[in-house]
Amino acid sequence: MTDADAERTPGAEGKGPSARLPFARRRAVSAGPDGARRARVLVVGMDGLRHDRLALSPAHAPVLHALMAAGAHGTSLLPYGEADGQAADGPATSMAYTDSGPGWSSVLTGVWPDRHGVTGNDFHGADYGRHPDFLTRAAAARPGLRTAAVVSWPELVHRGTLGPAIGCRIHYDGERDGYLAADDLVARTAVRRLAEHDPDLLFVYFGGTDEAGHATGPLSPAHDAALLAQDTHLGRLLAAIDARRRGERWTVVVTTDHGHLDTGGHGGDTRAEREVFVILAEPGAPGGTLLDTPRLIDIAPTVLDRLGIPVDPAWGWEGRVLPRPATSPTSPTSPEK
Repeated sequence: MTDADAERTPGAEGKGPSARLPFARRRAVSAGPDGARRARVLVVGMDGLRHDRLALSPAHAPVLHALMAAGAHGTSLLPYGEADGQAADGPATSMAYTDSGPGWSSVLTGVWPDRHGVTGNDFHGADYGRHPDFLTRAAAARPGLRTAAVVSWPELVHRGTLGPAIGCRIHYDGERDGYLAADDLVARTAVRRLAEHDPDLLFVYFGGTDEAGHATGPLSPAHDAALLAQDTHLGRLLAAIDARRRGERWTVVVTTDHGHLDTGGHGGDTRAEREVFVILAEPGAPGGTLLDTPRLIDIAPTVLDRLGIPVDPAWGWEGRVLPRPATSPTSPTSPEK
């Protein structure tokens, strides 16, 4: 077990109207005493969230819609999915199921399943020794960087997807306790990390939308309610960032690992299961920018780019750095040690 139990007491949380305003427009980034801006990154994963359900109505995701309006966003298709006759236009090569193990491994390691080895939720074949997560890469490249991960799917810690070199790994058990309760604990803990522990790089995972998708399908009122709950959690995280001291430049990335069939479930090669999205919000970004087919493997190099950490060609990353705002500094300053 991690130090999760020590984090169960609610910390300071952002509430009220400010949590509904666009992050990138809500906060102008001011320079620190030396004129430099400290680069920080928050990556939020929302499991099994279909983009068309997210985009359907702001009523169920006002914070996410505000981020898309203020920043950049786009979709792409996973290059895998176990061929089962459901789609004529599925991937030519099936390297994995469209499941959470392969999806989050791709997000975190910056390579596809043919490299990190995870083809399903059994995690058999995982090669995290050669392909560790981007928090581990960042910490190794810059000793003293403060990294943390807070998740409600414990497998991400138990299976080593989030490696032990991360400064703080906290997991709750959505499988045992239900994701509604576990996601709430994740949000409370992540808010506390932002308020009290000064992270440079924070990964947060919510599983409620995937649980609702399996139980009643992504077209159901229960799924809409789960999306709204996660959206509210995101608003609390953004409010916690806004409450921090000035002189920081925060980049926020929100993504998912796979989609769902209308009836619920995933693993196959239909478009509904393979479509994923990336939302990228940061100061200076022109509102409503459309990203050109952002892929899950683009997230890791983008995170390191925003922290000012170069990608080592030896890592074999094939993803690209997602575009910076035109007003963004080319060389973010190193975080204070």
